[in-house]
Amino acid sequence: MTSIGPTLIRKLRKMQIFSSLNDTEIEEVVSKIIVKNYRKNEVILLEDYTSSHMYLVLSGQVKVVQTTRDGKEIIKAIHAAGDSFGELSLLDYETSPAEVVAMKDTSAAIISKDNFLRIVHTQEKVLDNLIRMFCMRLRYLWERVQMGNFKNSEQRLSMLFHQLSAIHGEPVEEGTLLNISLTHKTLASMTGLCRETVTRTLDALKKSKCIKIQKGDRKVILLPGFFKTGIVS
Repeated sequence: MTSIGPTLIRKLRKMQIFSSLNDTEIEEVVSKIIVKNYRKNEVILLEDYTSSHMYLVLSGQVKVVQTTRDGKEIIKAIHAAGDSFGELSLLDYETSPAEVVAMKDTSAAIISKDNFLRIVHTQEKVLDNLIRMFCMRLRYLWERVQMGNFKNSEQRLSMLFHQLSAIHGEPVEEGTLLNISLTHKTLASMTGLCRETVTRTLDALKKSKCIKIQKGDRKVILLPGFFKTGIVS
């Protein structure tokens, strides 16, 4: 059992799955979790492993990856602070369809299978939020399939940015900040493009004033012109 702290409660309340709970209900959830820390590049969940926990990202960033027979890494999703993963295996009793790896030092709150199921069965609001989360992820996967049909690299990268803006976008003065770390290698793994093509496409989007790369942390800002191009429609 972990101690109940205001910071932890505040972080859990921002997560979609627990966003509808009152103070008493949130404290009940906190009483059932432990917090673990993972170093950059540490494997958190192995592919084909039967998970016995749900993970709630408190800080840091993880990637959900599959590796092809020729060793190429395909990033299926990125989870940052406020996201969760591992719930599906607890519900359908199947193994994990992909590996989850820390992209940077990461802290996660972990809920055991028994406690997760107890919360779902007793908290109707959590169940409702969980259904909405799964619907969002299903739509995300449909869009990823559509993205794979695009031959144009600008269409692929723009579709990905549209997806990420819905999940990780934060309004800033210049437009919409994608509040996750995205290297050229990561973007290539998410779009099926090579790194060189990603670099050229980013340059083209910058020149057309669709995006801006933030200095320092190199995060992407989607400028107002990005949403006016209709490039993924």
